Amino acid sequence: MYHCTRKLLGLTDENLFFEEEWLETVEEDGFRTNLIHDKLSYILSHCRKCGIKNEGQIIKNGSHKTKVQLLPYRATKTELRLVRTRFYCKECQSTFNAQTNLVDENCYLSKELKVQIALELAKNTIKKEIANRCFVSDVIVLRVLHTCLKTYHPRFDTLPSVLCFDEYKSMKSCSGKNEFCFYEWADPAINRCIGESSPYFLKTIFP
Repeated sequence: MYHCTRKLLGLTDENLFFEEEWLETVEEDGFRTNLIHDKLSYILSHCRKCGIKNEGQIIKNGSHKTKVQLLPYRATKTELRLVRTRFYCKECQSTFNAQTNLVDENCYLSKELKVQIALELAKNTIKKEIANRCFVSDVIVLRVLHTCLKTYHPRFDTLPSVLCFDEYKSMKSCSGKNEFCFYEWADPAINRCIGESSPYFLKTIFP
């Protein structure tokens, strides 16, 4: 595979080795799918399990076939059929697969695909449409959403220069009759809703 083609597909890991006939197009699960065949192999500097420096203690021990779903290319589902080298450490007697920066360990969705799903979620696109565009299930879209929420830590110890707020009739699950909601004018995504709107309670939020 040419260097420019690797860049176009986002397959720039130097430890990826492609076959001469690396591209195959098939019908799979009702979708036209691009299959990219390659191998992942390299020499380890140390054991990932026990940390010992590799001075002959770590040897190659067969291979393991895996799938990595990439970003769709020209509206076509695209997968990497990756043959990973397996390693064996004589020191701790453990085995493990070769890893690539294209995908997180024990995950079949590429990092770029998960980022694309997150970007679509930021546009307030419905999850079914995102799932169809990216050739994944609704569950996968929700899983990416929950992962993004874990990394979102808004600050409430300072106030923005422009603060918008509103009061509206709340649900039965809220403690007060009305609910108070406020958000930053410059970034409506930074918001918070409080299940109480009494002056006494609001003074505890805005002392």
